[in-house]
Parts: sequence; structure tokens; C-alpha cells
Amino acid sequence: MLMQYRICARFLPFRWSFVRNLLIAASVTTAVTIQPAFATSSTCPSSQQRCFSSSSKMSDQAASAPAGSGESNYEAGSSSVAFVTTPDRESARKLARSIIEQKLAACVNIVPNIDSIYMWEGKVNEDTEYLMMVKTRTNRIDELSKFVRENHPYSVAEVISLPIQNGNPPYLDWIGQTVPQKAEKKD
Repeated sequence: MLMQYRICARFLPFRWSFVRNLLIAASVTTAVTIQPAFATSSTCPSSQQRCFSSSSKMSDQAASAPAGSGESNYEAGSSSVAFVTTPDRESARKLARSIIEQKLAACVNIVPNIDSIYMWEGKVNEDTEYLMMVKTRTNRIDELSKFVRENHPYSVAEVISLPIQNGNPPYLDWIGQTVPQKAEKKD
């Protein structure tokens, strides 16, 4: 049992650096001035599972903007990354698949084996959890949070979000195209 903690502790600095870098990337507020050449490429390596510029909308946008112009339809903060933790891989995969099927997000990444230390019911707890990084529209966070609460194994599910200020323009445009606008409420 002690050996397990030694192995996990060895990777703890990497995990903290990874999470810190994610938070820094999400909080960047400077504008992109030069679009990288690869961002408008219409070809994908055969090993890549998805090519966002292959959709007709993305190809049309890439073709209409001059190469290197950095033009994008993305409005800073219109997309967000939501963080959700789960107790195991199976519940993370099931929840992620449901979120995508409900069109509440464009993509969910699952990061395995994070160590969580937290206060719960007056006691300090330590658990290994799975972190879900959910990319969606900012105006859909409330719906996402409600869905997670209703489908999560924890009685109090973690759903926290950070607005995306900047990033790869074709990817950010893809999030907006993949996740539908918030439905109007019918009274």
C-alpha cells in the first residue's frame, strides 16, 4: 500500500504542472495576431482521428480568410472548459458519451488517475478520480451542470467552468458549430 503512494507521488508535480498550465491557457486574454499555417490546412495526417478543417463550414471559413490573417468568427469567452470529476473510468466514459449525445459539448477529454484531497462531511478525504475536461458554449454551462447533477454518481458533483479567451481559431469555431445555441424557453 505504501508503494502505491510513492509511485503516485512521483507523478504529482507533473499533474500539478499540467493543471496549472490548463488554467493559464484558459485565462489568456491576448488576441491571436498570426494564424499558424497548419490551422488552415485542408489535409490531415492519416493517423489523426479527426480533422476539423474537413467540414464544409470550416473549409469555407478557412478559404475566405486570407492565410496568416488570424481572422476568426470566435468571440472571446463564448466557449468554456468545464471540469467534472468522477470516481472511475466507467462513470466518466458513460457521462462523457451522454454529454456528447445530448449536444451539450463538442468534446470531452478524460484524464485518468488524479489525486483529489478534499474536505467532506468534516473529514479530510483522499481519492483517485478521473477528470473530465468538457469543451462547450459558455451559454450552455447551466444546462451541462444540470445534466451532470442528474446523471452523476456523486451526491454533489463538481462542475466548474472557465471561459476560453483565446486558442486555435478553427478549433474554437468548431466548438461553436458543434454545440447548438441555447434553446429559447417556451412559456
